Amino acid sequence: MLMRYFKGYHLLLLASLAACSKSSTTTDKVGNWIRRSQYSGVARSAAASFVINDKAYVGTGFNGTDRLNDFWMYDPDQNSWTNKSIYPGTARSGAVGFAAGNMGYVGTGYDGTNKLKDFYKYDPSSNQWNPAPIAPFGGTARYGAVAFTLKGKGYVTTGWDDNWLKDMWQYDPATDKWTQVKDIPNGKRTDASSFVIGNRAYVVMGTANNAPITDFYAYDADKENWVQLNPIDNVSDDSFDDSYNFKGSAAAAFAMRGKGYVACGTNSNAVWEYTPETDRWVQKTDFEGAGRTYSTGFTVKDRGFVVLGSSSSLYLDNMFEFDPTAAYNKND
Repeated sequence: MLMRYFKGYHLLLLASLAACSKSSTTTDKVGNWIRRSQYSGVARSAAASFVINDKAYVGTGFNGTDRLNDFWMYDPDQNSWTNKSIYPGTARSGAVGFAAGNMGYVGTGYDGTNKLKDFYKYDPSSNQWNPAPIAPFGGTARYGAVAFTLKGKGYVTTGWDDNWLKDMWQYDPATDKWTQVKDIPNGKRTDASSFVIGNRAYVVMGTANNAPITDFYAYDADKENWVQLNPIDNVSDDSFDDSYNFKGSAAAAFAMRGKGYVACGTNSNAVWEYTPETDRWVQKTDFEGAGRTYSTGFTVKDRGFVVLGSSSSLYLDNMFEFDPTAAYNKND
């Protein structure tokens, strides 16, 4: 299912499965999904997140009726959620979040009428958001972007501002300044996914011109340049990509144990694992919950999680952890 949060309603472009469970077809793949504590806030999709000090913070989003501004913290050791201070900006969906300098930052998004570009800073030590926004985001107001952190600085790229975008902006928390850096080459897209391994951020999937994007790039923070990787479609004469069939959008993403993962999105329950040393993808055990779009993926303590999202008109609050090397277990 692909849904565009536009002019106060969402447009259903492609239906996904409303619910499913591990089936016999998943047993020939490696990896196991484990049900974890449900999100304590209302079910939603298109939430923003960041991770600080081995805790994940997830908030904002859309519940089918309203945009939201509550935030919750997940502690993986306790497998529990705790309510945190309300986001001070306009309630929104399709925003992005990143952590830099032990602070969390959330901005851009859509309030049901307007595309947004303001960002606010969160201090986990005091559980307080700065009531005033940080320096104005340098790019256009947008939603459906991706964000990540490299070498202590935040980055925001791609998205939708009435056009598909490929520009990238770097935020330096030491100077409270946004600087435009290199665009993704041929990279215009919205509803992409991203994950970070080492000093590289990987941007994958997304749509533009109503078609899925198969180009795959990594931003190398050491070289301050984009690196083109193999496409995520069967386009070569070699056999390694013969099974690639996961182009799409609105997928959750996370990185753990030196590998990247994308799950769900418009490909329903499909899960794919990326190995940077070989620039190759392999399909893993399907996601165990309902097929969903606009879910949230994050990594805490080198453990990967997927939470929230929507399936057709149903908004979800359940969460699963993925163990990529464990044996399949239908009873976990």
